Amino acid sequence: MTRRRPLALILAAYFVLGGVYSLATPVLEASDEFKHYPYVQYVQTHHDLPVLNPETCLQTPDDCPWLQDGGQPPLYYITMAAATSWIDTSDLRDLRWMNWHAFIGDPAQVCNKNLVIHLPERERFPWHGSVLAIHLIRFLTLGFGAGTVVLTYLLARDLFPGEGEGRGGAPSSPRYVALGAAVLTAFNPMFLFVSGAVNNDAMAAFMGNLALLMMVRIADPRRQIAGRRLVGRVLALGVVVGLGMLTKLSLLALLPLVLLVVALRVWRQRSSLSIPRCLGFVVGHWSLIILTALLISGWWFLRNWRLYGDPTALNVFVAIQGVRTGVPTLRDWLGEFGTFRWTYWGLFGAVDVMAPRWVYAFFDLLSLAGLAGLMLWIARRGDPTPRPSFLATRNSLWWIPALWVAVLFISVLRWTWVYFSFQGRLMFPGVAGISALLMVGLQQWTASRFRPALTAGVALVMFAIAVVTPFVSILPAYVPPEPLALSDVPLDARVEPVDVGGGMRLVGLELPPQSVARGGSVEVVVYWEAVAPDGGDYVSFARLLGRGMDWVGDVNRRPACGMVPTSLWRPGQVWRDPYRVEVAEDAAAPSRLRVEVGLYDPKTGRTLGVVAVGEAKLAPPAAVAEPAHPLTVELADGVTLRGYDLAPEVAAPGEVVTLTLYWEAREAPAVDYQVFVHLLGEGLEPVAQGDAPPLGGDYPTGLWAPGEVIVDPHPLLLPEDLPPGRYRLSVGMYDLETMARLARLDGSGDAIELPTPLDVH
Repeated sequence: MTRRRPLALILAAYFVLGGVYSLATPVLEASDEFKHYPYVQYVQTHHDLPVLNPETCLQTPDDCPWLQDGGQPPLYYITMAAATSWIDTSDLRDLRWMNWHAFIGDPAQVCNKNLVIHLPERERFPWHGSVLAIHLIRFLTLGFGAGTVVLTYLLARDLFPGEGEGRGGAPSSPRYVALGAAVLTAFNPMFLFVSGAVNNDAMAAFMGNLALLMMVRIADPRRQIAGRRLVGRVLALGVVVGLGMLTKLSLLALLPLVLLVVALRVWRQRSSLSIPRCLGFVVGHWSLIILTALLISGWWFLRNWRLYGDPTALNVFVAIQGVRTGVPTLRDWLGEFGTFRWTYWGLFGAVDVMAPRWVYAFFDLLSLAGLAGLMLWIARRGDPTPRPSFLATRNSLWWIPALWVAVLFISVLRWTWVYFSFQGRLMFPGVAGISALLMVGLQQWTASRFRPALTAGVALVMFAIAVVTPFVSILPAYVPPEPLALSDVPLDARVEPVDVGGGMRLVGLELPPQSVARGGSVEVVVYWEAVAPDGGDYVSFARLLGRGMDWVGDVNRRPACGMVPTSLWRPGQVWRDPYRVEVAEDAAAPSRLRVEVGLYDPKTGRTLGVVAVGEAKLAPPAAVAEPAHPLTVELADGVTLRGYDLAPEVAAPGEVVTLTLYWEAREAPAVDYQVFVHLLGEGLEPVAQGDAPPLGGDYPTGLWAPGEVIVDPHPLLLPEDLPPGRYRLSVGMYDLETMARLARLDGSGDAIELPTPLDVH
C-alpha cells in the first residue's frame, strides 16, 4: 500500500487540478467543445449519428453546430450521450450563442477570446440543461485522463525496470522514473485542460497509450507469453485497436506498429519452427488483430462509404473545415512549431489563451534537457537498432514508444499539409511514451542518489505551474468588461461625441504616439456610449490605412471585447474597448497609418458610421537598397540627401521619368516640408517640375526619426513639346507655409543639382 501512495497522491492532485481547469473554463470554450458537445447532444436526442452536409454547414452553421467534427468516429460521443441521456438538453441552441468573430488561434490579440456569448444567469450553479450535461461530461472525461496517468506510470515501470544504476551512486528505485513520468503527464497544463473538456482527445489518449502499454508487454522478453496466452493478448490488443479506431481517426496509425511488434514477438519465439510455419503464425496473429478491429469498427467505415463515398469521411470533413492555400514550406513548419510546443504544454481556449511566457521557457528547457539526456542514455547502451535479437537486450523496448511518437508526429505533419493544425495536443495518444522517455532522459543529468530529489523537484515545479495557470491565464480571459458611466471616462481620453449609428456614439479615445514595423501592432482604446440603442447586434471595426489609403490592417469583432453584444446594451452605458490592429507584412513602408473605427451591421454589410481617430507611424524597413547614384549633401533641420535613382536616364517628350531620392534624417525635422524636383534647361527657370511632400504625403518629414532612410520616388511628366537636349535636375526641400527653402550646410545655396543629366530625344 505504501508503494502505491505516491501514485495515489498524484492521481488525487490530478483530479483536483482537472476540476479547477474545468470550472475555470466557461462552457463551450474548451478545446473545440462548441462542436464536440452538439455532436453528443444530437446522439442523445436523435439516437443516431449526424450526417454531414458541407453546403448546410458552410451556409447555415447554426443548423450544423458540430461542423466538421460531426465526421469524427463516434465512440466518445455515444458514450457521453448515454451518460447524459436523463438530462433535458433542449436549451442548447439558446446556450450556444456564437461569437463568430472570436480571435481563434491568435493568442497575441487582446480580449475577444470567447467563442460564445455567455449569460451568467444561464451558467451559474446549480446547473441545469445543457450546462449540467457539459459539466458532467467534463468530469467523466477526467476519468480517461486519470487512466492515461496510470498507464504512463505502468509503461515507464515496464520500459525501465532496472533504471537507476547511474553514475557514481548506488542503484535507485525504478519507481522514480515511473513516478516522474506520471507527473509529467498528470501536471501538464494542456493535458489537464483537454482532460477536463468535452472532446474525444482524452479518450483517444487513453486508447492510444493503452495500446502502447500492451505492445510493450507483448514485446517484453521477460514475460513468458506463448500459445493461448499470446493469442489472448493479441485478441485484446485487436479490441483496443478497434475501439481506438472508433475514437479518433489518427489511431488508425496504431495498426502497422501493432503488426510489427506482434511479428517480432512471434519471430523471437520461433525456436524449432521452420521459417514458413513461423510466417504462417505471424499472418495468423495479424489476421486476428485486423479482423477483431474491423469487427468492432468496420460498421462505421461502411456507413461513411455509403454516405460519403469515403470510408474515413475525410472528404466531407475537409470540405467543411477548408484547406490551407499553397503547399507549406519548411519555413512555414518552423514558424508554426512554436504553436506545436505551446499546445503540447498549455495553449488554452480556442488556441488563443496563453500561459505566461516563462512557463513555455521552463517547458522548453525541460524538453531539451530530457531529449539530450535520452540521447545520452541511448549512447551508453550501444547499438539501438530495433531487430529481433535486440528484443532480448535489457532496457531495449524504448524504441516502441519512440516509434509510436514518431508515427504520431508524422501524421500531425501530414495533417498540417492540409490545414493549419500543428498542435501538440494531437500527440497525447503517445503522451505516456513521451513522458517516460523524457523522464529517463532528465535522470541522466544526476547521480542515482539524487534522482528521487529530481523527481520531487520536477513534481513540485509542474504542480505549481498547473495550479497557477488557470488563475493567471484562463479565468482572466473570460471576465466580461463592466459598463461605465460617462463620468468614468478619463479626462484626457474624452473627445467631442461622434455618432456612429445604431443609437451609439464615440465619447472617448486612447491613441498614444506609436511607431511600429510591418507585422507589429497599433493599439487604440475606444469608449462607446449607448445613447438610444436600437437593439441591433452590430460588429465594430478598427482599421489602418497606409500608403494611398490602402487597407494595411483591420480588426472586426463585436464591441465590448466581443463579450457583450450591442443588442444587450442599455442607455447610458459606456464601454471601454481596446483594439490591437496588426500591420500587414506586405504593407508599403514607411507610411503614416490613419486609424479609423466604426460599426457595421453584419446581416446587411451596411456601415453605420466611421470615425477617423488619429494616426500612427509605420517605420521604414531596417535595410534599404543602395542608391544607384550615391552622394551626401546635408541640409538644415537634420535632413541629408544620400543619393538618388533616375529611370530612365534617356527619355522622350511626354514620358514620365521617376526620380527616387534617398533621404536620411540626422535628427527629427521640426516642419512638414515639401520636396521640389525641377528639370532645368539652359536657364534657371524649370521646364518641368514635380513638387510634392515625401511619398506623396504618406510619410511627412514630421514623422521622421533620427537614423531613418526614406526612399522617396517622384514622378516627373515631361512636356509634350519639350525640345530634345540635355537637362539638369535640381532638388531640395521647402516650407510650404513660408516658401523658405532648407539651406545646404556646405554654404552652396538651397538646391542640389544632381550630377546625372537627363537626355531627351
